Amino acid sequence: MTTFDLGALVAALQQRGVDYVAVDGVAVTAHGYLRATQDLDIVPDPDPANLRRLADALIELGAVLPLADRRRFDLAQDLRRLERRQSMTLDTSVGGLDVIQSAPAVPSFDTLAQDAVEADLFGVSVRICSLRRLRAMKEATGRAQDRADLENLPETD
Repeated sequence: MTTFDLGALVAALQQRGVDYVAVDGVAVTAHGYLRATQDLDIVPDPDPANLRRLADALIELGAVLPLADRRRFDLAQDLRRLERRQSMTLDTSVGGLDVIQSAPAVPSFDTLAQDAVEADLFGVSVRICSLRRLRAMKEATGRAQDRADLENLPETD
């Protein structure tokens, strides 16, 4: 597994102009509870041009799909999957990236973007889901890590 370099990952997405909202571990940290995370979870803008920029960034980052025998991200095949709003787990040269487009507890990009907050991550401005939405997602999933996050996150901004 590649060492996780969050700064390099968000910089690569920014260089390509990828529009997204960060959720889960990175959002938890941005809202004040420092905990280790080994990937960046994003909900991308589903606009086809944005998904193409994301796909181009994934190719530049040498992305592979660990749940598909570590095959390389393929523009022809996987861009269509992104356009159909399928979620993807990827490993890149700078760490893990989860692209979430369809998950029961995760709101749409448009919903998340309404009240997302800006955070500076290694000199890159990144939209982070609001604390209210982050807490709602954590409450809905109920995994052990989500319960621990809820205990440590502030109740309100």
